[in-house]
Amino acid sequence: MSTLRDAILGGWELSSFDSRDAGTGAVSHPLGTAPRGLILYTGDGYMSAQLTDGSESYIAYGGRFRVDEDAATVHHEVSVSILPELLAAPQLRQARVDGDRLTLSATTTNDGVTSHNTLIWVRRR
Repeated sequence: MSTLRDAILGGWELSSFDSRDAGTGAVSHPLGTAPRGLILYTGDGYMSAQLTDGSESYIAYGGRFRVDEDAATVHHEVSVSILPELLAAPQLRQARVDGDRLTLSATTTNDGVTSHNTLIWVRRR
């Protein structure tokens, strides 16, 4: 049986990015309804992510990653980022791979608002 770590290796293209307000249930699309992005996981333990709305919003970061197989989580240990807040602590993502589809999700709190974020990635061939 393949491990989660083995399953995420390679390149993935962003398909969707949804954010659900934990208090109201309202769904938003931080990078619009047609976001673009790439995330890469290498066999030697590095990752890189770039996301954009195609015009002015851009997120880029990279560093080491590790996988907690029991908890089905990926920890992005960010060493470079255009968003300084990503450098403060490892970025924890719940992860699930279904065939050529990778779902990464995280809960964040900004300005007192808690959101559940879900990003769907499709394997690049």
